[in-house]
Amino acid sequence: MLNNMLFVLAVSEILKLDILKTVNTIKNSKPLKHRMEYIGTSDGIIFYDNSIATIPIATIDCIESLGNVNTLICGGMDRGISQKELIDFLKKTNVKNIICMPETGFIIYDKLKDIKNVFKAKTMEEAVKIAKNVTEKNTICLLSPAASSYNDFKNFEEKGDLYKKLTVGNII
Repeated sequence: MLNNMLFVLAVSEILKLDILKTVNTIKNSKPLKHRMEYIGTSDGIIFYDNSIATIPIATIDCIESLGNVNTLICGGMDRGISQKELIDFLKKTNVKNIICMPETGFIIYDKLKDIKNVFKAKTMEEAVKIAKNVTEKNTICLLSPAASSYNDFKNFEEKGDLYKKLTVGNII
């Protein structure tokens, strides 16, 4: 998201557009649903929905952009996409809690269980319950699957909407 804003500012400068108008447009723009979407704070935990992230690099980019991610909920349908890049990233990141959902999350769990604070959750309800218990106050709990949602959900929107309902109590 930050990269996108910097890109817009650079293009605005190249095209010699009014920089104040560009900045105001950026300030007033609203992010798309399920894309690094801030959904609210509950019990001191800051919740973000990035359920659109269906590949590992999208999850990595989101964690790097947000910073302060204490808990990651990941996993989804195994389409044969390697999770190695995400696993290697999570080994060295400051993300303290990783909640792994079927199917790819269980692959991640197996690779990190001896070196990270990881949990298995079979359902979103279970994942959110764990997240609410382990996420430190004033830090981020992020849903960013790094995989497709089709194993348990109609699509990423349905997955993200359930996450929103379970975390902050409503669908924005």
